[in-house]
Amino acid sequence: MSRLDSKPQIGKLASDLGLKGSGKPVAEIVEHVRRKVRKVVKNYKCANLADLLSAAAHDAKTVFREVHCDADLNQIVEEFVPQGETIFANLRNELRDQDYAITLKRQHAAKFDLPFVSIIDCRGPKAFASYFTKWHELAHLFTLTPQMRLIFRRTHAAAVLDPEESLMDVIAGEMAFWPEFLKADRGQEISFELIDRIRAEFCPQASFQASLIGIVKALPKPCILLTAQLKLKKGQELGAAQLRFANCPAQTPQLRAVHVTVNRSAREEGIQMHPQWRVPNQSVILRAFQQCTHIEAIENLDWWTTSGGSQLRSCRVLVRARYSPETVTALLIPQL
Repeated sequence: MSRLDSKPQIGKLASDLGLKGSGKPVAEIVEHVRRKVRKVVKNYKCANLADLLSAAAHDAKTVFREVHCDADLNQIVEEFVPQGETIFANLRNELRDQDYAITLKRQHAAKFDLPFVSIIDCRGPKAFASYFTKWHELAHLFTLTPQMRLIFRRTHAAAVLDPEESLMDVIAGEMAFWPEFLKADRGQEISFELIDRIRAEFCPQASFQASLIGIVKALPKPCILLTAQLKLKKGQELGAAQLRFANCPAQTPQLRAVHVTVNRSAREEGIQMHPQWRVPNQSVILRAFQQCTHIEAIENLDWWTTSGGSQLRSCRVLVRARYSPETVTALLIPQL
């Protein structure tokens, strides 16, 4: 169960959307949006991810306006305020440093104008997040309830840990790489090079890490993505002063899988991987970290164990590990 399932705002949103209430509101809401996007793909005859993004925006009744400099922002204000859209007057203050986008509902849209405008901040490093920011805003629009439509006005603030904003990120991650458009790569060997090519073709402006996670999730073949870093075992994160006070020896950080993504194809095969597990001593993931290099080898998931005796089930995997400062990113591809 997702940690968001227990949040009251998420349960209320699922209820307001008329979803059945299975106790898993996150999965219900994601599937609700997936059904809408599936209709978009069919009705608009989308051929690729760029087509899908454009069609989804039109279906959600919004138009994207990108802001690459302050002059772009001023132009949007000067365009809409004279049309009686006073909500745009404070846009310069609303789109702050920590904000990536804001979607506003027009009050005086002409007959054939779309009622929403999604302003996407592409200034500086925010440009690398623009693809996913657009899907974040679409996630809000695809989950609007009748009660919200008159007052819809949301900001994607990266600094705010709001359950609903976190849910929109989950939805964006699920929709941004529609699996149907990656079926052509079914016969391709999974590699960092394949992922780089997909990213370059469909969303070159997306950040590497975000696109890596999204593409792995959408791949039609089983794959595990993990990021390994030196980290203490859970429960050992005591400061030096606490350790001395408790008369405990300092713990030694070990290389652990701090972030894990198991795609749907892998889960359907019963394949698992858990965050915070220690990287096996014989794995090339550890060797890549120690030698600051890229390396690959055939391994077995049953090498992954815990001090408590837990162990992953046996499954041969091709491990492709890439070192970057203080981190190893690895693709684990089951050899089924």
